[in-house]
Amino acid sequence: MKDRILISVVIPSYNRADTVGQTIDSILAQKVDADVEIVIGDDCSTDNAREVLLRYKEQYPDVIRLLFHEQNMGLGANWATCVKACKGKYICNCDNDDYWHNPQKLQIQLEYMESHLESNICITNHRTHNRTTGEIKECKAVIDHNDIQQSMWGGCNFCNATIMYRADFMKAHLDLDEFIKRRFTLQDWPAWVILTAYTDIDELPESTATWCIETVSITRPDSVPRLAKRYEGDREVCRYLGELFPEKFPYTDEDWNLYANGRLCAKAFDVDDFVSAKKYGKECVGIGVFKKLCSQSRILFGLYRFLKKCKV
Repeated sequence: MKDRILISVVIPSYNRADTVGQTIDSILAQKVDADVEIVIGDDCSTDNAREVLLRYKEQYPDVIRLLFHEQNMGLGANWATCVKACKGKYICNCDNDDYWHNPQKLQIQLEYMESHLESNICITNHRTHNRTTGEIKECKAVIDHNDIQQSMWGGCNFCNATIMYRADFMKAHLDLDEFIKRRFTLQDWPAWVILTAYTDIDELPESTATWCIETVSITRPDSVPRLAKRYEGDREVCRYLGELFPEKFPYTDEDWNLYANGRLCAKAFDVDDFVSAKKYGKECVGIGVFKKLCSQSRILFGLYRFLKKCKV
């Protein structure tokens, strides 16, 4: 009798005691002809998320595996630690503020991957959910296959929670120890940039996962200081990718500072933080000459924000 396939689902967890239960429940609800393990890494949560996770572990001891870190590692390092612990033939992601709305999600992707042995990564369509407003919107995954690695570098129009990796391929081409040693603050984007140097990504038309977009997180910070902290982490990610692919993605600190300062200045305009706008607008790129000028004058800064609101 053929052994059943094992699918590993990774949840890198930090706080989110109010949403992680929905994430786990959506995985447990999957109708799939395979065994499933859920590998959860808790990165020193400061709320009662660990208590929530322990209750699920007690209820599903044969399905859930918990990795409790003694020191905060960062999202990318937490994720990589979980991936190293995975035993499955396939590996999927679901962040602790997202969930799978389609109970056939794993079965759809499993059937595809088992019948397309050349496929190493597949994704599906998804939807977004704003829990604050209640709005749910269906979204189509979009990938530029003309130069997929470059398109991953430039930004990804699909949901991390929809992805399924072939585990042996993934672990062969990702140096997970580097993710851990460098304490990466990101996990999904650098993995995609690296892996698409060796493979394409296949898209399936079904909508399977829900990306919750209203919550504040490291990828959706609500202030300039928090965004600055994220970009310091992103700097290390981009430096590493520049080391791996120096001709395609060259990295210098000077170029990174100009880029990051531009993004931080733009954020300062969004949140009405003139002090930060003036600080980061002095030397930056990507915001335009007029906006850069306005960042250096409190009067012009206020006028710019007023005119922007009038346009809206």
